Amino acid sequence: MELRAKSINRKAPRKGRGPATPPAAPSIRAVEETASRENAHHSITVRYDTFLYDTLQNMIRSSHTAHDFTYASLADFIRAALKAYKDGMVLTELDRGGPKLETSLRVDRELWLFYKALPSRLRAKILERVIRTFMKQQSEASGQSKTPTSQGSRRKRQSAR
Repeated sequence: MELRAKSINRKAPRKGRGPATPPAAPSIRAVEETASRENAHHSITVRYDTFLYDTLQNMIRSSHTAHDFTYASLADFIRAALKAYKDGMVLTELDRGGPKLETSLRVDRELWLFYKALPSRLRAKILERVIRTFMKQQSEASGQSKTPTSQGSRRKRQSAR
């Protein structure tokens, strides 16, 4: 027994003739898609040190182990770092030489315009400094909240002896 596709009776335009019906006015859905394209995210390609990449991956994994899901991925961390720099974060760390890794991530239009406004030949160096500075600030912020409790428990242990 053979199975064949059922032919659908559609009026296909014949060669040499225009469409059988005039084109319809754009639908509401088409207008919504155009509006959503204006709000679409933009992609940027970033280059940074492979050692920095490994360090960030380990930091994010360890924070997830500690049930801290502030940054779901490396891309979220880089977006947050770039936004902090845009909002006025002062760069305190330097970039380091070494093999670079190239990654692309999606950002909103405002952050994309800010990134594209950076000097093109210095973007990789600036971004690496941004990531290192932001990483240091995040580790200091998490270290400050953990330090008093750990010191307090040491003092309690010493006084108990």
